[in-house]
Amino acid sequence: MPEKEQKRKPRREEAEELSDPTEALLSAACQLVRQGTGRSVLICAEPPLFVDLQEWLTKAPFILATSARSLPEEIKNSVKSTIELPVIRLPRMGQIKLAVILGMAQGNINADDSLICLAGPPHAHRLDTLLLLKVRDEFELFAISDQLLTEHVNPEVFEQVLELAIQIAAEGREGKPLGALFVVGDYENVSRYAAQLVLNPFKGYDESERNILDPRLTETIKEFCAIDGAFLIRGDGVVEAAGAFLNPGFPHEDLPMGLGARHAAAAGITSVTNAIAITVSASTGTVRVFRKGRMVIEIERPS
Repeated sequence: MPEKEQKRKPRREEAEELSDPTEALLSAACQLVRQGTGRSVLICAEPPLFVDLQEWLTKAPFILATSARSLPEEIKNSVKSTIELPVIRLPRMGQIKLAVILGMAQGNINADDSLICLAGPPHAHRLDTLLLLKVRDEFELFAISDQLLTEHVNPEVFEQVLELAIQIAAEGREGKPLGALFVVGDYENVSRYAAQLVLNPFKGYDESERNILDPRLTETIKEFCAIDGAFLIRGDGVVEAAGAFLNPGFPHEDLPMGLGARHAAAAGITSVTNAIAITVSASTGTVRVFRKGRMVIEIERPS
C-alpha cells in the first residue's frame, strides 16, 4: 500500500475533527461572562441555531443579532436585546461589525461594553468564531465621540441607509460594482456646501413619496446611484437630493491610502457639519461610515 494511503486517517476520525464547535463556543462564552471578562454575549445567529441556543440563554445575558424578521416568543423573552441584520451573506467580522454598529445606533450597545462575540460562516448554521471585543478600543468613533448618532438622525433612518449601502455593495448594478455616497442628517448645513451636478430627480415630489423608510423607494435609490454625486438625506429620512456635488474643503484628517474623491467628500462634509456619511466603494464594494471627519467603521463587501 502506498505511504500516502497508509497515513490517511479513517473517515470517522476526520468527521470527529470537523465536528460542530457550536456547543463548545456557547459554553466558553457563558463562562467568560461569569468570570467578568465580558458583560454580554453578542451572537450572530439564524433560526436553525435557535434550538441549540435556547438552553444557554439563562446562563448569560445574550444580545441576538439575526436577519430573522420574527422570533419565537421563548427566544424573544429570554435575550437581553435583539438586533435586526440585513438578509445578506456577510463574512464573520462583517456580521459582528454590523451588529455592533446597529446596536450602538439603537442604544443596545455602548462605548464601555465588553462583548463576547460569536459568529459563523454565512448561512452555515453553526458557530466557529469567538471574539472578545472591547467596543471603545475597537471603534475609531470613540476617539471623537461617545455617540454614533446625533439628535438630527433617526436611528431607523441610519439603519435603513446602512442596509441599503450594503445591498448596493453586494449586488452592484447589472453585475458591475457600483459606488455611492449618502449624507444623512443636518441637511440645513450640508446644503450650504452642495450644488447639483444634474437636475435633482427628487425635487417637486411630496415628502411622503421620497422617504428612505418607504421600501418602495429602495429600487429608485439603486437606479440613481448611476448618477455621479451624493444623496442628501434629512435625519427624518426624507431624500432631498441625488447627484449633489459637495465642496466642503479638504478633510481635517488624513484618509487611509487608496481612498478617492468620494471618501474625501464624505470626510470633508462630516468635518464641517453634524451629518453622518456612508460610502460604497466602486472598486472594492467596501462600506465605510464617516463621522466628524473620520472613517469610524469599515465593512468589507458581502460575499
